[in-house]
Amino acid sequence: MNQMRTPLSRARGLGSAKKGTEHFLMQRVTALANIPLTVFLVGALVVHAGSDYATMTSFLGNPFVGVVMLLLIFSACYHMRLGLQV
Repeated sequence: MNQMRTPLSRARGLGSAKKGTEHFLMQRVTALANIPLTVFLVGALVVHAGSDYATMTSFLGNPFVGVVMLLLIFSACYHMRLGLQV
């Protein structure tokens, strides 16, 4: 079916999407943001490795910890989305 199209019509859809620089920068920003957030998560898991349920729920119930965990989830998911988009 592509044989019916002219060379000009085939070439028109091959241009720049004008989002390459923004995509590149956002992927780098989310990668840099994920470093301290992941270090916090791993550190928290190491410190609370042998803790019981009540200790973990009180730790995760802390608003600061909850916000950091949500930031990690959102940043990691957005970073994955950017990586899959390329």
